[in-house]
Amino acid sequence: MKVILLKDIKGVGKRFEEKNVSDGYAMNQLIPKKFAVPANDAGTVKTLIANKVAQDSIERQRLEQTIQKLSSTEIKLKLKANDQNHLFASLNAQKISDLLKKEKEIEISPDLIELKNPIKEIGVFEVPVRVGEKETRFMLVVERA
Repeated sequence: MKVILLKDIKGVGKRFEEKNVSDGYAMNQLIPKKFAVPANDAGTVKTLIANKVAQDSIERQRLEQTIQKLSSTEIKLKLKANDQNHLFASLNAQKISDLLKKEKEIEISPDLIELKNPIKEIGVFEVPVRVGEKETRFMLVVERA
């Protein structure tokens, strides 16, 4: 049976390739798990690629708008710390992403936040965010609770 792969599958092929696989493998594994679609149902590989390119460009535009918002953002946060100004719980990219969503309603993936090390102390930090070639920074002020 001819299928068009929707994901890279080890030992079978790469995404958007048209492959000939056994009927059982296609009907029981690939199609139900949405790893592939029958070649006659999906149209052509070009249609799938065009849809993916369109989705990627929309996502890139959304991320660029988010970067514009971030450049002028400052977030203040109060956390528990000891006498030497060391935080009891460090701030990593995931926590900062959740904080942006909660405080400023800005959704950004933790993968795009480029922290070299987690934040472990009280202070003012410039947090870099990179999308493709574009980069911005926002200020994170960590104070003692």
